[in-house]
Amino acid sequence: MLLRATFIAVLELLESDSVLVDRLRTALGLDAEAKPAAPALLDRAGLARELRICGDTLDKLRREPRFPELRVGDSPRFELERVLGWLRERNTGAGLRVVDGGRR
Repeated sequence: MLLRATFIAVLELLESDSVLVDRLRTALGLDAEAKPAAPALLDRAGLARELRICGDTLDKLRREPRFPELRVGDSPRFELERVLGWLRERNTGAGLRVVDGGRR
């Protein structure tokens, strides 16, 4: 927060250089028209690590209908938020449930 406040103060001082100000505003996310950052794409190992499951368990999930998977060429890629949403939707399905905390 302190760093952001410092950059905002610098922006106010640099009002005379509109190009630099625009670039800094965009970099800080202060530009109203700036596009939101695209979600990060994870590879198989990265998704397994984020979900804290082994690769074999992930492969079982990937065989389920409508598992959210993207392809970049021949490489599977995953958006963590879409996968988490898919898991939450399937919470009532047999064998899949969302649990707060450790194993039950």
